[in-house]
Amino acid sequence: MRGLRILAMATTSLALAMTAAANDISVALDQARGLSLGAPAKGVVIGNPTIAGVTIQNERLLFVTGKSYGTTNLIVVGEDGRAIYSGRITVVPDETGAVIVNRGGWTVRFDCAPECRRRPDISEDPQAFVQTTEQIRSRGK
Repeated sequence: MRGLRILAMATTSLALAMTAAANDISVALDQARGLSLGAPAKGVVIGNPTIAGVTIQNERLLFVTGKSYGTTNLIVVGEDGRAIYSGRITVVPDETGAVIVNRGGWTVRFDCAPECRRRPDISEDPQAFVQTTEQIRSRGK
């Protein structure tokens, strides 16, 4: 009897892990990705809001935005307080049209679509990051 209980617990754990893995998504840094829900959402929790943010469009549509590299989790609960979505969110670099220049221990990233322009990125050369960020800010004034 004990062996059946252990087998049942292992089967349940495996099913939960497979469901969670099926719900795992990746989103590029500084990009958003839509997430459609099968039931109306009443609450949303993101494990680490410095890694990813969530915007609620309506009760069945969320947008996940990559804020910094890493992995966190997202849980969405329905009317009865039960989880209707649970999965990991992994934020990855957006390498589309990117050229990466390594100098010593630092990296500088360029977006090249169609012309190459420096783009500030997490963990790049601090001087390049500050210079580019300041140029972007002053342009927006």
